[in-house]
Amino acid sequence: MKDNIYALIQKLTPYWGMFYFAFMLIATHFIWKWSFTESLSMGGAPQIWLWQWLDCSAFFDGLVDVICRFIDWCFSKVLGIDGYMVYNHHFYAFEPVRTMVSIVWSCTGMKQLFIFTTMLLCYPYGHKHKCWAIPAFGVVVLLLNLIRLMVLFYHVKNVPSDFEMWHEGSKYIFYAIMFGLWVLWEDIVRKYATRN
Repeated sequence: MKDNIYALIQKLTPYWGMFYFAFMLIATHFIWKWSFTESLSMGGAPQIWLWQWLDCSAFFDGLVDVICRFIDWCFSKVLGIDGYMVYNHHFYAFEPVRTMVSIVWSCTGMKQLFIFTTMLLCYPYGHKHKCWAIPAFGVVVLLLNLIRLMVLFYHVKNVPSDFEMWHEGSKYIFYAIMFGLWVLWEDIVRKYATRN
């Protein structure tokens, strides 16, 4: 019996990183869900609460504003795309079809940043690499989120009826890319461990 269990553990050892990623993804997802709640203020504006007592609305509101301004700048100055407007946390498209998409606090990429940072912090190896990996991968995760939003808005501008499909699909692609970053992280840590 012990030999069978030991043999099973030996077979699963190469997949430890995948199990860790899946476990941490699920655990941090629920930690995020339990930590943040949303309610409406007396004026009807959403309020974001951390642990039911810390109002994070101003932080997320400012972050959404920065994201809106960045997307507006990228569309108009970098890509030269017109026929839209980003105003008051909404993406408005005027041609070829009039449409509007709200940019809300959950679009900021902070949840994904929290998940990935927690995964790296809790990982039992590669402590020296965490000093550069957490900021570097954090920037990559936030840039991926901005690219995801820009692709979503550009597509919705042309085909508004596909919003739900692209919104949901882009989230899963985002998590798949995060898994790729995780594989890269594990590869870096393994190479470092074999050198020492």
